[in-house]
Amino acid sequence: MPRWHRWLGWFFLGLVVLLTILTALPVIETDEWWVRLWDYPRLQIAVLLVVGLLGLILFGARNGRLFFAILGIGLASLLWQLVQVANYVPGWPVEVAATKSCAPGRQVRLLNANVLMTNNESAALLALVRRTNPDVVLLLEPGLDWERAIRPLYSAYPHRISQPLPNTYGLILLSKLPLEGPRLRYLMQPQVPSVKTGLRLRTGEVVDFYGVHPEPPYPGDDSGERDAELVRVGKEVRENGNAAIVMGDLNDVAWSHSSRLFRRLSGVLDPRVGRGPYPTFPASLPLLAWPLDHIFVTPHFRLMGIDRLPDIGSDHRAMLFGICLVRDPNERLGGGTTEADREDARDQVEDGLEERAEENRG
Repeated sequence: MPRWHRWLGWFFLGLVVLLTILTALPVIETDEWWVRLWDYPRLQIAVLLVVGLLGLILFGARNGRLFFAILGIGLASLLWQLVQVANYVPGWPVEVAATKSCAPGRQVRLLNANVLMTNNESAALLALVRRTNPDVVLLLEPGLDWERAIRPLYSAYPHRISQPLPNTYGLILLSKLPLEGPRLRYLMQPQVPSVKTGLRLRTGEVVDFYGVHPEPPYPGDDSGERDAELVRVGKEVRENGNAAIVMGDLNDVAWSHSSRLFRRLSGVLDPRVGRGPYPTFPASLPLLAWPLDHIFVTPHFRLMGIDRLPDIGSDHRAMLFGICLVRDPNERLGGGTTEADREDARDQVEDGLEERAEENRG
C-alpha cells in the first residue's frame, strides 16, 4: 500500500474522530460557550462526516478493528446530526399550515433585519423596506447613525420604539400598526434590551409581539443569560395564552436544546419546520451559514410567506414573513408543559442569574 494511501487513511480516521467529539459535546448539560458553540453547525458537521466516512472507506485499512469501530461511531454521529435537523428538511410535515388567502385586516407582514452596527449601507435597507412594504420592521444592532439613517421611513411607520446602542444590541421597532402598551425591557442584562408590545391589527384585534436579541455564547461569555431570557419570554407567552409573535435574532439555532425548550414552554410553532432552515448568518458564507433570525407564532396563525432577502451589507440576511390570524386572538389554546420542562426552565434561569452575578462581580 502506498505511503500516501496510508496517510490519507489516518487523516480521514482522525477527521471522523474529531467530528464525533464535536457531535457529542452539545449533549453535555452545560452553558460553557465552547460546548454550546457546536449546536450551530450541525448541517456542516453532517456534510463533513459524509466526506470523512467516504474517505475512511476508500483509504482506511478495512480489515482492522479500529477501522470498524471508528466507522461505526462515525455513522452513529452522522445519524444523530441528521435526526437533530431532520424536521427542517423540505418535505417534513409542517408545523404552521400555509394559506394563500386571509380575511381582510388579519394579515401581517414582518421584516426582521440585523443591520450590523458598523454597516454604512443604509440605503440598501431603506430600498428593501420600501420594496417589500412590511407592516412591522424589527431592526437589530442599530447605533445612533442607524437611527438617523432610517428617519425617511418614519412617515410610513408612525408607530415606533427606538433604543439605539453602541454595543451591537440596539433595537428599533417600526410599525404601520398601532402599538398597544409598548415596553422596552431588559430581561437579563442591563445593556441588552428586548421589546414587548401589542399590535393592533386593522380589524381592531390585538396580538402580542416580542422582539428579542440576546447575547450569543462566545469566549468569556457563556449561554446562560441567553437561555434564561428565552425561558422568560417563553413562559410569559404561555401564561398570557393569547395570540403571540416572537421574532428576532435569537443568537441560537432552532434545533438546539435551548430553542426546543423555549418552544415547548411557550407553545409557539416554527414556520420553517418542513420548509427549510433558511440560514441567515454569516451572509457572506452561505454554505457555512446557520439560521439565527427567527419568527415563532402561536397556533392562532397560518403562514402566507417566508423569504430570505437580498444582501444589505450586513453579516446577516434579513427575513420577511407573512402570517394570517385565523383564530380569535384571545382564545386560550390547549396543552401545557411537563414537570421536566418546568424544572429545566428553572435551572436555565438560575444559571443565567449566576452568570449575570459573575459578570457583575468581574
